[in-house]
Amino acid sequence: MESLYVIDHGLHIKRRSEHLVIKKAGRVLEEIPVHGLQRVVVFGRNQFTTDVLRLFAANGVDVAFLSEHGRFSYRLVPQNSKNVYLRLAQNGKYREEAFRLHLARLLVGAKIHNQRALLVRYRRQRDAEEVNHAVEALQAALKAVGEAQEMERIRGIEGHAAKIYFAGLSSLLKHGFTFSGRRFHPSPDPVNAMLSFGYTLVTNEITGLMEAHGFDVHLGFFHGLRYGRASLATDLLEEFRAPVVDRLILYLINKRVIEADHFRTDKSGDCRMNEKALRTFLNNYERFVTSAFVQPATKEKTHYRALFRLQVCRLERTLLKEAAYEPYLFY
Repeated sequence: MESLYVIDHGLHIKRRSEHLVIKKAGRVLEEIPVHGLQRVVVFGRNQFTTDVLRLFAANGVDVAFLSEHGRFSYRLVPQNSKNVYLRLAQNGKYREEAFRLHLARLLVGAKIHNQRALLVRYRRQRDAEEVNHAVEALQAALKAVGEAQEMERIRGIEGHAAKIYFAGLSSLLKHGFTFSGRRFHPSPDPVNAMLSFGYTLVTNEITGLMEAHGFDVHLGFFHGLRYGRASLATDLLEEFRAPVVDRLILYLINKRVIEADHFRTDKSGDCRMNEKALRTFLNNYERFVTSAFVQPATKEKTHYRALFRLQVCRLERTLLKEAAYEPYLFY
């Protein structure tokens, strides 16, 4: 087991040798070996003994704490990598405007390419006029990004492309699911609720990988600086939004794996998954990021969790060895 999701509430997790003992109301629910465990995601209020936290640290297990509704709270990580040379290189490159602009073009170009590729793939099943319009407009946006000479211009193209893309994506949804665009904090509908949650999961994984390598995750090249935000992880998230999270949500909705009545909206207008939907989402997310597929470019078998690691390594090589950064492209 690589990932452990602690969804229930009121759990007490203690250590027994090299195992986690999960108890509730004094009753043992499960024992889980720590060997092979790489990440733990905890929802809501649960108690971990200090022995468990030491065990996580000794085994390099990344632990993220989310609210009971899936909003990121904080993370506990093992000691940061001692790779000071990478952090020096990252800081140096951040000060090179030409480098930041070049990398931003690559990242946003990959994002738009992958958005367009997803719409093209699903257009074969449902030839909607909105999708056809989005495919053409995203191609124009992709060309514009490649020619952009200012960061604000790239951000403007990205924002415009996102509106076009989500309009096309919305037209692909079935069974009464609709949304009028990307909204968050609060999420006004089930689609936005799942998008935000999915992006949080991927960002958390990329953040853990980056910290293990020695990056400063708060120093992003495209997203820049914002207090408390893992901007560099958000930079790399752009490549995976459409092929991982958006595609997963299309599957969950169109195959009726998750239904509209699996959500509720609180008094603040925030739409949230119920526990059944949360468990279903997480089970399918794990399947999506670990299922093997053949990369068209290399003809090699891989999976998305391996690609998260690959892109972090590629960025490290770019900063330390001046190697050209190759973004992930979905087909």
